[in-house]
Amino acid sequence: MNSAAETHGLKRLDDTRILPGDIILVTSSSKLSAMIRLATRSDISHAMVCVEDRSVIDATGEGVQARNLQRLFLEEACPVHVLRLREGLSPSQLDSLRNFVRSHIGTRYSKRQAAMSALSGAHQWDRKQFCSRLIAQAYEAAGIQLVRDPNFCSPGDIQSSQLLEAVSNATIPVSPSEAALWADRDDIPQKMRDAINVVLSGARRVDSTIETFDDLHRHLVAHPERDGEMCRLLEKSGYLSLWKIEQAKNPWQYDLAPMNAAPDAEIEDYCWSVVANESGGPNRYAVNRGAYTLFARQHDLQFFHVMADLYELLATLHHRRVDVAAQWLQSRGHLTGISSPALIPHSEGWFERLTVWNPAQAQMARAVIGAAGHIDVCTVCGDEPVNDYRLEKPARPAGGTDTLRLCEDCVRIRRKNGEPFVLLDAGQEPGSN
Repeated sequence: MNSAAETHGLKRLDDTRILPGDIILVTSSSKLSAMIRLATRSDISHAMVCVEDRSVIDATGEGVQARNLQRLFLEEACPVHVLRLREGLSPSQLDSLRNFVRSHIGTRYSKRQAAMSALSGAHQWDRKQFCSRLIAQAYEAAGIQLVRDPNFCSPGDIQSSQLLEAVSNATIPVSPSEAALWADRDDIPQKMRDAINVVLSGARRVDSTIETFDDLHRHLVAHPERDGEMCRLLEKSGYLSLWKIEQAKNPWQYDLAPMNAAPDAEIEDYCWSVVANESGGPNRYAVNRGAYTLFARQHDLQFFHVMADLYELLATLHHRRVDVAAQWLQSRGHLTGISSPALIPHSEGWFERLTVWNPAQAQMARAVIGAAGHIDVCTVCGDEPVNDYRLEKPARPAGGTDTLRLCEDCVRIRRKNGEPFVLLDAGQEPGSN
């Protein structure tokens, strides 16, 4: 793979042809790539998986990290294969695959384990990763065995899987102007990779068994005295402030006025991409916010509080991007029916949303309802009689629930504390769940 500055004879993946879950197999003219191809008797040497529009995850010398598909420039003469599961991935299978690769971000790369894939016989595998192992194990986590041994396999083994079929016309040429455009832009995914590696490298100096953030969380629970040290690593790495770079780089994504001022041809693909990605269930910012909120409640460590605050902010910014993109599409007649229906408190859909956003609050609500023996009680205290309320629009959490079933005392307290709850009635588009 080449940087944006190298412009002669390059191509890239056509992101309009790539779907989440697709496997991308590539190679290059480097000596290392040639050695891998010779050892594995294949024309490719590296594997990646698409996790959402224009985003792939792979394992390289930097470890397991995410990359922008549009920045991956490939040599024109080198083979590229895009493979897709013949039977297609179900939504739950895709969720499992995504969760697996994202949970392994930051895991170190192992040349030794990768080399073992070319050797016959049984081998003992460790928790480090290499490109084809990551992909095969991710599919295994989704209940799909692409290769005989997911722990030791090569990109060529994946290419030969009978469960996959090729996607045609998967690449397009890279023009000099396109290469120059990307060369002048900050590579936010690269900055994120650098920040993650600073945090995890620092943590590994304390505990060499740490591979991922999940490992770091377990370490902190076992060693709360290191809370301050790990918080300082977050600050030092820049992990907590990367969102500022992204927002400053693309302010139009958060404001309809400058978006309207740009040519439609430059904006429409972006807006469709943002809206389409929302169809895949709760976004990862809301999911991570919920997890860190629960950690903070259970363990009261500053690291978890800081991360919960970060992901609440990221969820809010993400919601703003989606809202602006949807408004732009609607204003041009491309999208209709934009609304924000209220979820009825204590319904199945309400609990699903709340469990993602605030698992502790969901647990408490279930306990209150269980004690009462029916759902027509106050979400907070279990008293009766009750009414259903919704926060006024400016106060609604991005990604969280904005409705509660409250008794008179609890709604009075909530309003006094600055939560502008209003009665939920038929005129406020209640959800069907």
